[in-house]
Amino acid sequence: METTPRAPCLYCRLSYAPDGSLEKVERQEADGRLLGSRLGWPDFCCVYVDNSRSAWQRNRVRPDWDRMLLTLDATGARLVPHDPKANHVHDGIMTYHGDRLIRQPYDLELLLNLADQRHVPLASVSGVRNLASPDDRFILRIEAAQACRESDNISRRTRRGHLARAQKKGLNVQGGKRPFAFGVPTGRTRIKTDPQTGGETRVEILDYNKVRAGEAKYAADAAERLLAGQSAAGVIRWLNEDVKVTTTEGNPWSTRTLWGMLLSPRMAGLIERDGVLYEASWDAILPEETRQDLIALHERNREETPNPGPARKHLLSGILECGECGSKESRTKPYGGKGRKYPSKVYYCRSCYRFARSIEMLDAYVEGRTLRVLRSRSFLAELKARTEAGSPRIGEQIAELERRKADLAQRIENAADDPDLDPVLAMKSVAGFDRKITELRGQLAMTAELRLLTRMAGIDRAAWAAAPVDTRSATIRALFRIVVSPTARRGPGFDPASVTITRRLLVKQE
Repeated sequence: METTPRAPCLYCRLSYAPDGSLEKVERQEADGRLLGSRLGWPDFCCVYVDNSRSAWQRNRVRPDWDRMLLTLDATGARLVPHDPKANHVHDGIMTYHGDRLIRQPYDLELLLNLADQRHVPLASVSGVRNLASPDDRFILRIEAAQACRESDNISRRTRRGHLARAQKKGLNVQGGKRPFAFGVPTGRTRIKTDPQTGGETRVEILDYNKVRAGEAKYAADAAERLLAGQSAAGVIRWLNEDVKVTTTEGNPWSTRTLWGMLLSPRMAGLIERDGVLYEASWDAILPEETRQDLIALHERNREETPNPGPARKHLLSGILECGECGSKESRTKPYGGKGRKYPSKVYYCRSCYRFARSIEMLDAYVEGRTLRVLRSRSFLAELKARTEAGSPRIGEQIAELERRKADLAQRIENAADDPDLDPVLAMKSVAGFDRKITELRGQLAMTAELRLLTRMAGIDRAAWAAAPVDTRSATIRALFRIVVSPTARRGPGFDPASVTITRRLLVKQE
């Protein structure tokens, strides 16, 4: 079998060269040329060099590695005519060592797929392998797996070393992005190296145990707005457009980033481990009771509107119920015709299309009924009775149950040192805590509605018009069930008889 290539190439790589030095890469090239001479290979027409490039992570870009792969396709379909290093085919690869070329099984499979059914030799100080040989492929896969494991071990030891050094200095190190409202500069800096380009920048060292007062205020205000009845879309619009606050990455807020930030145990001064909350070393921005209120509100919103879509524009979209088919999928659309005095937009039933009502007229009718109820003495008395009858400390109860659950979980971990603890009974107690917490969170949804109605009670028409549309819509949803039926009336105008508005009672009638 012929193992001597006619047009081989040489590949060199160095993982870390912060100063851009090519000394070690040039040494690899010299050793590769010397080995090629001993094997009787012809001169290399191309030398591919990836300096300060890691081959451990799959998402790291190696430009010359990618160019070399293009030249291993015998069909020539992948060649780049204007690139002198990628406009011709190679039939052999020389490298200083196999781990300079491949440290991931994924990269090896890419190489084998391109060299499939070809006698492409791969030479290094460890020997010559034929990429078309099943036996050599087997050996190469083993070597790639070993290199991948070695890289994983090095990464693990490096992370543990960084963490140990940081803890020794009294710093709380967190991987990934800076959490919103946390991370105060310590006055010290470090050098950060770009893994793609090898460039260096000096960045501040942050203490994640300390709170940023300015961002913490916006987080607390956002939580207050949500619990007062404003929708997540409205709060996001307030953050992005009114106060112009971005995430820690400089991006605009979205529904996912907003809820992820507010529902995080970090916001309540807690840390979660194996589903159990423990007190952390940083200060709380929100009370745990408030965070539990937000969790219940988020779960209720997900159940009622699994896909909330864009920000609300119309007052009654999704609230109206069709009197014919019972569907609650009401939408809006333009409506009118040439020479006809129809309104410009209407609500309509998306399922059966049996009703269409003027947005302007139906909104005015429902808002009038809503303001009449919010200012009535009977509603204020009902709201007072419901508030006094309910438990205003549900969030505190949930927080206390979470603390007791954490204490019990800690005792279970130390069960070997506590002969009086029955592990079976303890696990049943944990399940009982979970059931009680779930029940209380269900009650919190009604508590959030009461908070909204208490805020809107007695409001006048000017203040109502100034409130965000999502807050007004949530108030109407909490107060009424609105059923719209087809009308027998012909001609312009509005038919109140076709709209049935039923009050939702806050206190059950005995």
